[in-house]
Amino acid sequence: MTALFAALHHMAVLTLLGCTLMSIVQWRQPFDLSRARRLRTTDMLNGIAATLILLVGLVRVLYLEKGAAYYFHNGPFIAKLALYGLASVLSLMPTLDMLRWRVPLKQGRLPALSPQKQTQMRIVAYLQLACLVAMMVCANLAARGVDTAAFAQ
Repeated sequence: MTALFAALHHMAVLTLLGCTLMSIVQWRQPFDLSRARRLRTTDMLNGIAATLILLVGLVRVLYLEKGAAYYFHNGPFIAKLALYGLASVLSLMPTLDMLRWRVPLKQGRLPALSPQKQTQMRIVAYLQLACLVAMMVCANLAARGVDTAAFAQ
């Protein structure tokens, strides 16, 4: 069971990473109707992957791995959770905007999006990528038992 949940967790992380990279690539392209539709789909998959990461990760922490006492007293793990929270908050802006695109896209119209908003969306995708990379470093440190207390000495 532990290996199955670890595999699910890693697949969700790779999906989230792929969605983030895909968003970055898509935001660098001209904004047209097909791109807007692809961005909405990518954002939806991003949300599903992020939710799976959280749910499967909690099951792993609470029931399958080293236990909550180990993880919730581990600095890198706490940092990883904080980065997850930051990435989640960052993703709200594009998601809320893209939810408003539903009606125009259904009518075959391109949603109104200023160049400044497009730049904001691209910056958010890059910040999410930075959070993911930092989370991977923190996950590695936490799994190996490295704690921030070791660095304080």
